[in-house]
Amino acid sequence: MASKKLCSLVKSGALKDDLKAYRELLRDPKHLCKKCGRSAGKSKCLCKPAKL
Repeated sequence: MASKKLCSLVKSGALKDDLKAYRELLRDPKHLCKKCGRSAGKSKCLCKPAKL
């Protein structure tokens, strides 16, 4: 699951039942997606990352 982008995982509902995995992606946010506004700790988790 870590190989997919957070934007598409949320949109598809893949993280709906796996809150632990979702929290891990969001831990210590350092990047923001310029496409959807989500934040994540690693830039590789986002479609269009920008450093916070």
